[in-house]
Amino acid sequence: MRIPARGGVLRLAVAAAFAFPLVFLVIVSLHAEGKGLGRGLALPAPPHFENYARAVERMGNFGRLLANTLWITLASVAGQCLCCSLAGYAFARLSFRGRDALFLCVLATMMLPDQVAAVPRFLLFRSLGMVDGYGPLILPTVLGGAPFFIFLFRQYFLSLPPELDEAARIDGAGPWRAYLTVFLPLARPMLVTVAIFTFLATWNDFWAPLVYVLSPEKRTLTLALAGFQRTYDTAVEHLMAAAGIVLFPCVLVGFLAQRFFLRGIATAASKH
Repeated sequence: MRIPARGGVLRLAVAAAFAFPLVFLVIVSLHAEGKGLGRGLALPAPPHFENYARAVERMGNFGRLLANTLWITLASVAGQCLCCSLAGYAFARLSFRGRDALFLCVLATMMLPDQVAAVPRFLLFRSLGMVDGYGPLILPTVLGGAPFFIFLFRQYFLSLPPELDEAARIDGAGPWRAYLTVFLPLARPMLVTVAIFTFLATWNDFWAPLVYVLSPEKRTLTLALAGFQRTYDTAVEHLMAAAGIVLFPCVLVGFLAQRFFLRGIATAASKH
């Protein structure tokens, strides 16, 4: 009986360590201006929720910032799930010349850091006239930007019984119809897992918008938060409130999709 108790204490300690930054952020954001630091983790009485309204006001045109970020994130999530699952299906269930060699090339790209392709990618998008637009923020993700996800989908589709292909052919379904009606619905746990990772990465991305977005009306929330932080008279309480606003969708998605995310991780770990 002592082992589970120790395990519970360890899990609680790990959870507290991960939750501490978020709790600290929320508590500081609720203090009056100039009072957030140096008070430990004591909640203010009363809490100053107006800090969040002040943060939204100082970020400037919050509705446009939110709409820009949502559009980039949702387009990236949809494109990533579609293209990576389609590539994984082709590598796993279709036979064509050079399939294995091409898959090795996909795996090889996992060893290249993103910084290696940063300058060539920028030159490419500049030559296409796509700088100061959302294309450079969405297309790299949509067009197989994460080889690891292609690998996950391939391994998952390989684990499915070959009788599914035979049944699809008997029903007169070609590769496209089999992918859309048979294999893609079965890959729902993997789709949710990839969607969560893509959402978090795109929503929190700062480097790509900083490089490619030039017009103020096309800014994202991360750029607005960075500009908010650089203001010399910004109170730390307002800064924490702004950071909490930007972070809230990530926390919400994590809580709402936790069950599907854990199922996807278990599915990926159990497939050979």
